[in-house]
Amino acid sequence: MKSKTERKLIKRESLKPKHHIDTCVIIESFCDTKLGSICKSYLNLTGIKYRGIFSLPMVGEFIIKVLTEAENDLKKELDFKYFYELIDKNKIKFYVAKNPALVVEIMKIDPKLSHTDASILACAIEDEAVLVTLDKNLIDSKSAIQKFNVKILSPKKLVTNLF
Repeated sequence: MKSKTERKLIKRESLKPKHHIDTCVIIESFCDTKLGSICKSYLNLTGIKYRGIFSLPMVGEFIIKVLTEAENDLKKELDFKYFYELIDKNKIKFYVAKNPALVVEIMKIDPKLSHTDASILACAIEDEAVLVTLDKNLIDSKSAIQKFNVKILSPKKLVTNLF
């Protein structure tokens, strides 16, 4: 049996908006730029203001990017360590798609989306969550937004709305 305090904490956590976080937000947070700082600020809010969620396609894309684009083994190790610490510290959860046909439907509605982007979007739609991305194709996908009634926001919008 759960204690009263434990039930309150679970309820409080469930009231936070769910955010599926796209790969580009994580990758950009590695950069020492204004946009990188915005992404870091947004990621720091996950676990506090938002429930951060990584979809399986997003995790796969992240791993491939780090393994193929990191300059050396030390950079790969640091990137993976940052990713793990982000998951651990911010209580990031994972999501696995349940309806693969949704990806096909999304790609028919918006053919300019890549299969990976459509898969990440499908996970957010299934989980009834906001998709947080920097990807212009996803943000501008008006047909998918309307058809599936999904919110697709940039970290900049979420961070600047706080102040």
